Amino acid sequence: MTSSRPHTTEEPSRAPRRLVLATAFSSLFAGATPTHADAPSPALRGVRHRPRARGPLRAVSTAATDWKSVGSALGHPGRMIGRDVYGVGFTRSDAHVVSQGHAIKAIGSFVSFVRYEDGRTLMMGELAVTETELQHVNDVVSAHGITLTSLHKHLFTQEPAIWWVHIHAIGSDPAELARGLRAVLDVTRISRSSAGPDDVSVDLDTAGIDRALGAKGRKQGGVYKVTFARNETVVEHDRALPKMTGSTTALVFQPVGSKKALLSGDLVMTAREVPGTLRALRKGRIDIVSLHNHMLADSPRLFFVHVWAVGDAVRLAGSLHPAVAGTNVAPADSI
Repeated sequence: MTSSRPHTTEEPSRAPRRLVLATAFSSLFAGATPTHADAPSPALRGVRHRPRARGPLRAVSTAATDWKSVGSALGHPGRMIGRDVYGVGFTRSDAHVVSQGHAIKAIGSFVSFVRYEDGRTLMMGELAVTETELQHVNDVVSAHGITLTSLHKHLFTQEPAIWWVHIHAIGSDPAELARGLRAVLDVTRISRSSAGPDDVSVDLDTAGIDRALGAKGRKQGGVYKVTFARNETVVEHDRALPKMTGSTTALVFQPVGSKKALLSGDLVMTAREVPGTLRALRKGRIDIVSLHNHMLADSPRLFFVHVWAVGDAVRLAGSLHPAVAGTNVAPADSI
């Protein structure tokens, strides 16, 4: 795997210390992300030399056909999310995860590909890996120029232990990025299939959940998921992230019988919102599993709190509402 030739600039011999440090920091991130292939692929032509606008780089609209090389490299096609995100999901059908006596259905991985006006592609997402796979994954991620940006658990004590690895890379050739991701997947038992069909019956009062949260959820692989996205523009490495990329609140209700649900998922917050959100969750008798970041250089700086509770699904949704309402998000169905 090759990296792009670094940009070289002559610097005064007595450059200010801040400039030297800033240059070194930029070089560090440039070296951490692959920039393969000087020549653009056919799908990149027409956007590579667009004039740079002021402010962060913006995503450009694409179609599923623009990402055929990615699907081919991964051996698994994705789908368009809106007009500018190509998302690829994977399941952990091999891992029968049990946490606090409950078999967990929502164990999956998801990676997004986004093209920007400079013709380069951002790849970012998270992979669910077992503890025995973890160090192999870390090594292969590094070997392929992909940056590991976060490592944490979503669940309380579980068997087998699952870790979520967040990854980030920017490159000129999306297929080369996908081949790096494929190499990572190949040291795991992550399935090349997507989550279960959306029409699977969910024994929950989904209309009541929607009313309590003020948002419309959707069935997905036997669970009910309600998603919110940040209202402000989130920027990572001078690139504005599309609304549904890297900055969402995702609440998962898994039926456990008698209209009750196992609640999991996470809420996205700025630093200022964290204390109030945690207080609201605990007031609603919702357990806090972990608190962490997903990205390295996002602005505004975002934090994610993973939650857990078991009980009446509509009551849980009502308990969540004050916590969600205290953050600057909007329902995904309204975006």
